[in-house]
Amino acid sequence: MAEQKPRIVVIDDSAASISLYRRSTEALNVHLVVFQSPAESLDYLKSNAADLIFTGIIMRGIDGWSILKRLRTWDHHKNTPTIVVTSKNYAQDRALAEELGAREYLVKPLRSQEIRGIICKYTGAEPAEKT
Repeated sequence: MAEQKPRIVVIDDSAASISLYRRSTEALNVHLVVFQSPAESLDYLKSNAADLIFTGIIMRGIDGWSILKRLRTWDHHKNTPTIVVTSKNYAQDRALAEELGAREYLVKPLRSQEIRGIICKYTGAEPAEKT
């Protein structure tokens, strides 16, 4: 039986950021699930597991802090590695991210190499085989 690909969930209301995640993961053997709507991401995550979650903080509707708080109330996401991505580089935000169980705090702009490195670090993802 084939190994299941790591499921990476990205929550970011920026189309440019979503595009960067898509390009960054093309060479990896992962299943990428993206949401520009924080509310839709929560609907999905309520009943689906993820191996790694990237979430923006400043988003329309539901912010990333609320998403992190909600995830930690669900048994299947209490320990899901979650990466906070934001344009703000403030000590109090870093402290809150740590308090809410985020594994990393990344400040935009992100680079593809940085995204791939984090995915490999937390999921053990391998480069996709060339066909």
